[in-house]
Amino acid sequence: MLNKTPIAGAVWEELNCDIVSDVCTISDEANGNHLSGKDNRFDNFNISNKTSKTDKNDIISISSYRLTSVCSDKSPGNEREIIQEIEKRDSSFEYYSILNCKRDGEKLFYEWYMIPKDYYLFKMKTLQHKIGQQGKKKGTIVGWSSDYCDILFSMSSQLWYKFMVKDIKKYRICSVEIDNSKPKLSYSQICSLLGDTA
Repeated sequence: MLNKTPIAGAVWEELNCDIVSDVCTISDEANGNHLSGKDNRFDNFNISNKTSKTDKNDIISISSYRLTSVCSDKSPGNEREIIQEIEKRDSSFEYYSILNCKRDGEKLFYEWYMIPKDYYLFKMKTLQHKIGQQGKKKGTIVGWSSDYCDILFSMSSQLWYKFMVKDIKKYRICSVEIDNSKPKLSYSQICSLLGDTA
């Protein structure tokens, strides 16, 4: 009703709290902070909120931690220390609450997933070097990879999870289709509707 831009980041953290507020006690909220790990707490469970997009091949990409403290182009690091750092940051929550978006012209398809953090897609047992294939980086270490993730030094050593939508279907809670071609409410219209209560 408000924005054409797909929901992302801190907006999902707040919206997710609104959605569950009638059925869960919310005792902790991220309020837009950028700390690693837990964002919100629903009942007794710590939640890491993520937004993602699906490409034309139904592959989901989810950005996670920046790992410059343990690996970079100046110091590639080692497998054991990188995995330990990821596990340390993961220790602050139990579930991923993921809002995935797929665009088809003017249509947006949202799906909400609640996935245990120990689901196999997020459990890293081994990492392998990613080697540059061209230019100045050819033959040098440019990052790390595992079955369902990549770490690229050129992207601030960001950890990216990548997997097929079908691999998480059993954790889908609900979905909704948005027709983005319909007129949106402007913020000034909302202000007028609220009148002096704003």
